[in-house]
Amino acid sequence: MVSPNVKSGVLMGCGSVTVVLGAIMAIFWPLIFSTQLQKMMVVSKDSMSFEIWRETPIPMYLEFHFFNITNVNELLAGKREPIKVVEMGPYVYRESHAKVNLSWNDNSTLTFYNQRYWHFEPEMSNGTLEDMITSINPIVVTIPYILRYQGRFVKEAVNFFVGGFHKNIFVTANVSSWLFEGISDPVLTIASHFPNLPLDIPYDRFGWFYQRNGSLEFDGSFNMNTGASDFSRLGNIEQWRFSNRTDYRDECGVVKGSTGELWAPEFGQPEVNVFASDICTYMTLTKEKEVTVDGITGVQYSANNSVFDNGHHYPHMACYCEDNGIPADCMPSGALNVSQCRFGAPAFVSLPHFLHSDPYYPSKIEGLNATEDMNFRLALEMFTGMPLSVAAQLQINLLVRHVPYFNINNVLWDSDVLVPMFWFRQEVGVTPEYAALARQALRLRYWVPYGLYALTVIGVFLLMGGIYILLNKILKSPETTPILTPTESSSQES
Repeated sequence: MVSPNVKSGVLMGCGSVTVVLGAIMAIFWPLIFSTQLQKMMVVSKDSMSFEIWRETPIPMYLEFHFFNITNVNELLAGKREPIKVVEMGPYVYRESHAKVNLSWNDNSTLTFYNQRYWHFEPEMSNGTLEDMITSINPIVVTIPYILRYQGRFVKEAVNFFVGGFHKNIFVTANVSSWLFEGISDPVLTIASHFPNLPLDIPYDRFGWFYQRNGSLEFDGSFNMNTGASDFSRLGNIEQWRFSNRTDYRDECGVVKGSTGELWAPEFGQPEVNVFASDICTYMTLTKEKEVTVDGITGVQYSANNSVFDNGHHYPHMACYCEDNGIPADCMPSGALNVSQCRFGAPAFVSLPHFLHSDPYYPSKIEGLNATEDMNFRLALEMFTGMPLSVAAQLQINLLVRHVPYFNINNVLWDSDVLVPMFWFRQEVGVTPEYAALARQALRLRYWVPYGLYALTVIGVFLLMGGIYILLNKILKSPETTPILTPTESSSQES
């Protein structure tokens, strides 16, 4: 039978060890979790995040919504009415992309190219690629925009030249041509033989995604922070096309933000930056609300009216205008001039249906219906930085502005109108497999400390039990206990 002294010693020893172990682990568990998370998330050749980042296994789809102009005849007849459009689509493409030509740098960055492919998904689309779309001819309106500051002689000569190939500024083509196949134009063909012309478009056709399927160079090179030396910079784009600046001036030209695939744990800061190579700049999304996706709680960030403000309400956005300050021809809030990013074409980017834009834009177009679900938004799990859902939604518009001596461009009664061409939505959602993985990681973060607290409590009870047994033995012992028992005394006398 085990003596009370042994019981007490075992209980107090085990209790002390358990209390110390549980308390220390509970204190240091957040640091331990963070360290292990960093090992998994830092981009290296053997990290868990590398293969997922290099070739995204999550299904992605790109939806195109085109605006078909329905009152061309009335507009050409000079009727004073807004441009009437009907939205067609969506035309859905499955998107896959992989990071190629990887170069690991000594400064904890990685240089790569993003190779993307798109495949049409007819069963997910509302319409076919043979649907005909009538809209503004980008080539015809680009030429006057590029030459708007030239002299009269140049304008009249070019106007005569373009008028020999085009009767007006409208063109009709099928969806496939507008996107990937391209629309042939004799002006582009002739201009390609005269490299000194101001029309510097390096393609023989026009298409929003012409020669982009599988291209390495279209998106350009990216230099991304791996997070190895500074985990808070994980996924940040340090350089694009081998430069830390784009064509925009001042702060607007800084290369920064994530491309949306990798994020360091954000812990709920008020805003995040997303770098978009399609518009040669970054977008700042602001914290909107908490959301739950597949049982995982995160924070949703979205675009507000500051994203394409141009300096009208937010002075720091004035650098998106071509001149300092807010010149007379700087567009109202809600549309970003990306002409420098698109070979000088009068292209402007906005949210779909001019959501959150100045009423100046939708007042000139009939058939728009902006809803909040068209907003650009991103949801992140804060403790792991895992994207829970992404809805990248933007609209491409062309500015049709009267330019003196360009008769072909001045057919609209309105001398300044931003015509919506199409808008796209790229939605990415977390898969059940990755949601389960995230939930498992979060359980470790949240529940392990409770287990360690319980372990500490158990240790306290063991310690108290040992102390109780010891005290109980002492209290039940006689007050005058002889030092030697009678048997021990007799044996010593003999």
